[in-house]
Amino acid sequence: MSAIASLDALFELDAFAAGAEADRRFLAAVREVCAHHIAHCPTYRRLCEQEGFTPERLARIDDLVELPWIMVNVFKRHRLLSVPERELVATFTSSGTSGQQSQIAWDQGSMARQDAMRAAIVRGLGLESSEPANYLVFAYAPEVAGGKGAAHAHSRYTAFAPAAERFFAIHADAEGAAVFRVEECLEQLARFAASGLALRVIGFPAFAWRMLREMAARELRIAFPPGSLMILAGGWKAAQDEAVPRARFAAVAAEHLGIPPEAQHDVYGFVEHGVPYMTCEAGRFHVPVYARALTRRPGGLEPLGRGEPGLLQVISPYNLAQPALSVLATDYAIVDQGCPCGRGGHTLDIIGRAGVAKHQGCAITAAELLKS
Repeated sequence: MSAIASLDALFELDAFAAGAEADRRFLAAVREVCAHHIAHCPTYRRLCEQEGFTPERLARIDDLVELPWIMVNVFKRHRLLSVPERELVATFTSSGTSGQQSQIAWDQGSMARQDAMRAAIVRGLGLESSEPANYLVFAYAPEVAGGKGAAHAHSRYTAFAPAAERFFAIHADAEGAAVFRVEECLEQLARFAASGLALRVIGFPAFAWRMLREMAARELRIAFPPGSLMILAGGWKAAQDEAVPRARFAAVAAEHLGIPPEAQHDVYGFVEHGVPYMTCEAGRFHVPVYARALTRRPGGLEPLGRGEPGLLQVISPYNLAQPALSVLATDYAIVDQGCPCGRGGHTLDIIGRAGVAKHQGCAITAAELLKS
């Protein structure tokens, strides 16, 4: 079976499918995509040769611990490709204040698969709707987004209910510079409330929290109708000193927007990997069928068991353009299974960043606007 055929078979499954058949299709896709990267990316081929690894070693799902991984920071220093440049249709970056950049490059098929898995995950969580909604997007508007990966992802989350209107909180001023003004958000919120339509809040949590904090200070409460929800992604980054526990954020959003905690969803992910991990109504991040996750002990990097905190390693075969098949992240996490929501597969608990320096990303760039 070719890499494309094995990926097609994997993507036929529901987003949260679990069990022997899901494992079989995932392994088949990883084997074929691994062979593709070995054949077409010299750096990845040398990595596998150095580790004495061949795709045939992946006979069982537990064998994924043997799959060579690439440290996430490698993508800040090297442009690794497994397809010719002419086949790339998109390259997105995560650019921070330090000038470091990571890139994710997609050919047409890989970009389509990335969109397909996001749509399937949203559908699997019951977040699609045929009813029109207004979108308050705490992210970069298209005119200032450039090639930022988070901007691309945030914009995609405005496609799962018909958009009556979209307002991007980070937009261009008269001189073309990116600005964020909480007063404009409040004015837009009042207009949306008058429409009677559901509200969908998308984007960086730090910006949403700035607006919620202002609403609390003014004792401003709006009860948006059922079907309203929040999908927040990108973390707090440089606004970490403003970060609040999820339970407090959820309570304030419920009080001032009428959006209950079970309709507030977080997304974990990073540009080098490209798979979105979303929380369900019980507040747990779920690993979709298109990925697998494990943890490794800092220092020796030996694999850990379920429920043991360590450095997060994530595996997904969706991208044929880059050898980001298995990536070791800079986050501490716990991989577990079983969730009150009843969905299959594993769950993630993201504990925090490893190391002294914060991981640089476009959320840091965005968060600089909060200081103005």
